Amino acid sequence: MRKLATAALAFSAAIFLANYILPESWLIVPAVLSAVLGAFLALTRRKWLRPAVIALLFFSLGLMEYAVYERLTVKRAAEYAGETREIQGTVLDYPDLYGSYNRLYIRISSGDLPRFKAIVYDNKKAFTTAEPGDHVAFTAKIRTADTLYGKPYDNYRTNGYYLRLSSKGGEVLEKRGFSVLSLPARLRHLLCRRVDDLFPADCRAFIKALMLGDKQDFYADDALYVAMSRSGLMHVVAVSGLHISFLVGLLSLLFGNGRRGALFSIVLIWCFVLVTGASNSAVRAAFMQTLLLLAPILRRENDSVTSLSAVLAIILAVCPFAAKSVSLQLSFSAMAGIVCFGEKIHSWLMRPIPEHLQILPVRYALGVIASSLSVTVFTMPLTALHFSYVALLSILSNIACIWAVSLCFCMAWIACALSIVQVLGAAAAWLCAWLAWYILFCAGLAARIPYAVLYMRMDGAMLWMAASYALLLFGLLLRKKRFLRVLLPAGLSLALLAGIILHTERKYREKDYFSVLDVGQGQCITAFSGDAAAVIDCGNINNIEDAGTIAGEYLLGCGRKSVELLILTHLHADHADGAVRLMEMLPVDTLVLPADADDSGGLYAGILSCADRHGTRVVAAGNNTTASVGGINARIYKPADDGDENERCLMLSIQNGDTELLVTADASKKQERALVRREDVSDTDILIVGHHGSKYASSRELLEEAGGGLAVISVGYNTYGHPAQETLDALKRYGYQIMRTDEDGTVEIRLEREHG
Repeated sequence: MRKLATAALAFSAAIFLANYILPESWLIVPAVLSAVLGAFLALTRRKWLRPAVIALLFFSLGLMEYAVYERLTVKRAAEYAGETREIQGTVLDYPDLYGSYNRLYIRISSGDLPRFKAIVYDNKKAFTTAEPGDHVAFTAKIRTADTLYGKPYDNYRTNGYYLRLSSKGGEVLEKRGFSVLSLPARLRHLLCRRVDDLFPADCRAFIKALMLGDKQDFYADDALYVAMSRSGLMHVVAVSGLHISFLVGLLSLLFGNGRRGALFSIVLIWCFVLVTGASNSAVRAAFMQTLLLLAPILRRENDSVTSLSAVLAIILAVCPFAAKSVSLQLSFSAMAGIVCFGEKIHSWLMRPIPEHLQILPVRYALGVIASSLSVTVFTMPLTALHFSYVALLSILSNIACIWAVSLCFCMAWIACALSIVQVLGAAAAWLCAWLAWYILFCAGLAARIPYAVLYMRMDGAMLWMAASYALLLFGLLLRKKRFLRVLLPAGLSLALLAGIILHTERKYREKDYFSVLDVGQGQCITAFSGDAAAVIDCGNINNIEDAGTIAGEYLLGCGRKSVELLILTHLHADHADGAVRLMEMLPVDTLVLPADADDSGGLYAGILSCADRHGTRVVAAGNNTTASVGGINARIYKPADDGDENERCLMLSIQNGDTELLVTADASKKQERALVRREDVSDTDILIVGHHGSKYASSRELLEEAGGGLAVISVGYNTYGHPAQETLDALKRYGYQIMRTDEDGTVEIRLEREHG
């Protein structure tokens, strides 16, 4: 069995190196060298060299597998990039429905195109009623799926999608009805509808994510998303090894742990994978658990390391790009932590417990603690790397909730099964809902605790993490009393963490700051003065990450616990669609909106509802308005009475200490000229260039009056031509120093005035 583990780990290591380190053009050389060296060692016929021979040969095989697979998929897909073609394909799943377009998943069946899976942007919403198995035809612009919004993007490729297709016309939808291949997606859709019918509205999104991994409604609920991510419970809504273990635990209680029970569990595990849509994460988890269950069936010793490494190698052999899947990395690192440390930690925790108290509830509680600690060992660095934060209370949250999560998961499936009899299904769903409400309550409670999350942008955060692991290793090496081996490293780690937090708070309290955040194509500006914080706009489009998340993480990473003033210049998505997420992440005292805000985009009602839920004071600005928080003074100018939403947006000046910043939002040159005639803006030190550098803003009169200081353009990937060359030329002509968020990232301006 260990030979299999050696081969699988060497193969997997090669795939990871090819994904992250070795360029594609360099793969053949190390592959050949490894194969030659392995063959040479094999010829020596020395038994103690066999592990090295196996490792070298399978390392070579892994590199060659990646090179061949990339040539057959990514390189071939790139050959069609930029072309416009007639496309035909089979629908793989139900479309994701958005405001202005739908996103469809198909397998191409056109004559001379590769039979790849592809993402389709249905711009005319012609395929809203498409179902798995249906046939579609349309004209599309072809792009590769390894970039999104002008940036490298791995998520599509890790799931086997290599092309993105933007529909341009000629859409035809042909209903084909049921097919065996469409069964998983149809079952999943049917169960989602059943959950909608059975469960209360305030826990449906959570139940669907927990049961089926369906997170479209989950991500749309900002309060739910923020609570689960900040509490460290996000992993419970990704169908993974955790859910499979819940299912196996339930089946073990029903059928026992023998060969028959293991065989029955394997069958039901794959049935579960089928009804949850056969997602990659569910298939991975099922493979892992199946290999673990095969040991008693085959009367072999259970070797967890071999099982895990073999499953990883199989997955990477099928799709080498899966190595970059965040969910795969977290799943395997969590399982590795449990395998390496779970039993040891559990035994260590049980040792001081008197024998008469080692009853089932105590063993279970300590088992949850041991699992949470062992999982954290390997997943915390990955979480910090991929998500740039660490949920510090995740262990406590998991201890409080995992028992309820397991019961809720099982009860939800029982409720759906019993819903054949309506009364029984409704009763089971009602009981299950109480468990869901408990979990959501705990998540919300943990998320509201100050510093529940450590953001990696904090000075010294990465140092703290490295030091904590060094202290953990030091504690393991100490030959002292058990409590000292734990308390000394933990105490030093907490002291260092407290020092980092205090340093960050002091840094951003002692000086004034303006920051223009890099939110992509959108706008978000922050101002700090002492303990006060103001935010002007919070929105973006054409960006992978939500502007509210970016702003919230920035503010929390600067030691801010609240926002005293939030001003939204107008309710276009690129200026306001992150406001709700921001208000869920931090309490907002006062919200300023245009008095006649247009709600054609649907943002207004959601923002007001969130403000009402959190007790935020709402001010409608229809005339010249002033607002002051700490040392920050905002003068909001009377908006135009007519024109479109851009014409009627709020323009404002923000004075922070001795520095004045002018925001004209998306106002036109006409409105800028009107502002210059009505108001004195000659003291402007920092100009936020209007309309993301559009040629329709930045009038000569405004640039001349504002005085030629620092001009910051908040802009990202777009197809509008922002910033326009004529705007850049005009700014240079009037002597402005230009900074751009798409080139310079977040522009943080530390002001000179110090607080006493």
